[in-house]
Amino acid sequence: MARLGIRETIKRIMAHRPMDTILPVVDGRMEVKITGKELLSEINSCLPSQDIMEYLLSVSTYTDPQVRMRIVLDDEVDLEETRKIYSSYAFLMARKNSKELRAYTFKIISFILFGALVLTLSYFMENTMKRVIADSVNIIGGFSIWEAADLFFFARQDKKKELISIIKLLDAEWIQRDIS
Repeated sequence: MARLGIRETIKRIMAHRPMDTILPVVDGRMEVKITGKELLSEINSCLPSQDIMEYLLSVSTYTDPQVRMRIVLDDEVDLEETRKIYSSYAFLMARKNSKELRAYTFKIISFILFGALVLTLSYFMENTMKRVIADSVNIIGGFSIWEAADLFFFARQDKKKELISIIKLLDAEWIQRDIS
């Protein structure tokens, strides 16, 4: 077999969709099958299992955004109660992420305004104050602008992706059937 070049290997990797083989799409929805009573927390039966919740969020995150989810539960659990518990928890997570996104926006605006103010101040202080103070104020202003850029381009985007995964999980169809 001939050895593939780097570009061909990357194209092959990008074309391969491992989630399609692990969790097949049935009727336009990706089926995630969950069996047993491990759906609820061992500590409090009114809370979802963190392991299952992380699994569902991972599946939601690493699948194509256009493919909707169908969560299939085994016959031995109460479908409505489990769906209600997981949907409530996902809704709480979505609200938390929305609040964090708003907080990031406030921080970004604050850092930009503070950075611009301090950089402007350092420009005018250069002739009247000692050079050390002007440079330190300049560094603080630059750091504030950098922190705003970091929040805007990286942290905020990660929160948006997480929120999209949670919304996809909230939109999942819940059904019950024998999957053993």
